[in-house]
Amino acid sequence: SDTSLVSLKPGGENIDLVWENREEYLSLFEKLRINESKLQLEEIRRGLSDVVPLNLLHLCSWKDLDWRVCGKPKIDVSLLKRHTEYSGVSVNASHINFFWQVLRSFGDEDRRAFVRFAWAQERLPSDDQEFERTMTRMLIKPFTGLSDPDKYFPKADTCFFNLMLPEYSSPEILKEKLLFAIHTDADSMDADEPEQENRQRTVSYTHLRAHETGRNLV
Repeated sequence: SDTSLVSLKPGGENIDLVWENREEYLSLFEKLRINESKLQLEEIRRGLSDVVPLNLLHLCSWKDLDWRVCGKPKIDVSLLKRHTEYSGVSVNASHINFFWQVLRSFGDEDRRAFVRFAWAQERLPSDDQEFERTMTRMLIKPFTGLSDPDKYFPKADTCFFNLMLPEYSSPEILKEKLLFAIHTDADSMDADEPEQENRQRTVSYTHLRAHETGRNLV
């Protein structure tokens, strides 16, 4: 896959690929592709063995291991709520209730986008134990806007999983502002980047959009 030339068998560079040897070619090619990352995978395996004994790893399915390392692909709002703290804002405030109501209404894509916006991740720890083991929590703080909160977008400290949430007057306004924020690549909505309050920035989007051929047994 790195475009280097590799012989599938001794002298393969001098053997034409024809109908009669197609099955041999496919077998050798499959074997090559399966093993081309063997060195890297062995290093990953060795690194995992420093944390978890290999004999215990065998007890995990690939899905178990994926969940333990990366978290579950689905965002569990109830799990996140259990591990959310509040600073300078009441847990019973109306805009806090609006927030959880709106977040529960989101589909998987929008939920992942929110976690990415607030924490620069797309997955949460897999369960309560993992939240506690990794000392992960989301913190909701007051927004420091100077006028009508309905005019502002939420902001986040992505390094610390902190969310600054304006006191929106309705769940509809909160949903509109939150969806725009989580799907917009704008540094002005990320409090990790120091900037003057209320400064507006231009929003830009970029979209990035390989072919393999072969003739000889190489």
